[in-house]
Amino acid sequence: MPRKIMDISLVEENKSDYTFFKIDEDEDEDNDTLKALKQTYVTSNYKNETILNLQKELNTNSTEISKEIKLESYNKYNNALDLAIRHYITNAVEFVEEALKLNPKDPDILNLKGLLSLLKCDFSKAFESFYTSQCYGNNELSRKYVNLLSSKEFKVFLERYNHSIRFINEELNEESIEIFDSLILEEPELIEPYVISILLYDRVGDQKKKVELLEELRCIDKNNPIFEKFDEEGINVESKAEEKQEVETPNESNNEQVSKSKTNKTDKKHMILYAIIAILVVCMGGAYLNNQKKINDLHEQISSKDSEISKKEQALSETEEKLSEKEKEAQESEQKAKEQEEETKQIARGAEALYFDATKYKAAGDYKTAIKYYEYTLKAKDTSSYDADSIYNIALSYKKMGDTENAIKYYKKYVSSYSASKEYYDDAYYQLAILYYENDRLQDAKDALYSLRATDPSSAYNKNEKVLEILNK
Repeated sequence: MPRKIMDISLVEENKSDYTFFKIDEDEDEDNDTLKALKQTYVTSNYKNETILNLQKELNTNSTEISKEIKLESYNKYNNALDLAIRHYITNAVEFVEEALKLNPKDPDILNLKGLLSLLKCDFSKAFESFYTSQCYGNNELSRKYVNLLSSKEFKVFLERYNHSIRFINEELNEESIEIFDSLILEEPELIEPYVISILLYDRVGDQKKKVELLEELRCIDKNNPIFEKFDEEGINVESKAEEKQEVETPNESNNEQVSKSKTNKTDKKHMILYAIIAILVVCMGGAYLNNQKKINDLHEQISSKDSEISKKEQALSETEEKLSEKEKEAQESEQKAKEQEEETKQIARGAEALYFDATKYKAAGDYKTAIKYYEYTLKAKDTSSYDADSIYNIALSYKKMGDTENAIKYYKKYVSSYSASKEYYDDAYYQLAILYYENDRLQDAKDALYSLRATDPSSAYNKNEKVLEILNK
């Protein structure tokens, strides 16, 4: 974008016809990380607000601004532009907001705000800025981005974005990571996918990938607030501080141990004094007491030796347990490597072959193996023709095995990922509702059936006797 010259000219107000998007935020979310993720959620519902409504709002502020204020707004605009060129996007947003407060009708300032908002994935503000700029200036840049943000391609992008956020809400972190990884590859200049992926990788404990994304984000937005959460090695600063505080702060138990230690030392001093007196009495008591003392000493030596032997046996037992644990870990690691090798080999066969193998195992009643091959199918490169059926059959196989939790998980994944046009859409909702109902989750069952009615009104399940029975309870 061009820098602003210090030549003041009047702006022209034009009209057009578009709508813009809105952000859906959950203010009651307790988990800070999840709240940050949910704030990026963009709904697929557009505002029912036309160009006439926006034009009316723009015309209410028709007061001319002074030349001095315009000059100051140009300086702030230029500062924002310089910061954006040097990849300080977060600071650039602050400067362009200040410039816009001073000069709210300048198309160049509005366009710069739109571009920065788009990079930050604040799609609502981006659309509104370009839209307003078109009203005032009707320039080529604003028209280009208004058309882009109104296009079918962008709608598809939003749907993928929404799916990833739904997966986060359903604790399907791996699925959400997969979508955001693809978004980063396709649109490497967008900032928010990096931030969300970093938080997700921090949640799942993938330190290496988290550090890689932090480095990539640092090249795009050098002063992003996420860098305050992690140090240079990618370690969570808050968690690290809490651990340090726990180590440095002595607890009451330690104080009690110190007190007991002091008491024991005092008792030992008294015992030494008593022992000296006892020795004098023994010496005066003659040979009998002397012999008795030797016997006592011998008993103490034997007791001490028994104690040492017991400690050595305990240490030996602990060593054997550690060796056993290491052997077990080595066996598990070896088994995991074999499974990984087998998985890679199977995935290379292609989605079609894997899907039909999975279907054969399911037909034979070997649901555990069927699930494994359906999961292989989902990981194959050419899975697009089989992914929906694979997810549905995984849910069905878990149900057959009696694993209600995983069955619910995959039925929910199916109805969240696909529309009513899919073959098993209404059946997946019905099965999900029945599982809820059979596990004493009546309200969840009703919610699922109401969602089925709303998304697929023509489904035969809506008139099913069992469905009507559940909804009438």
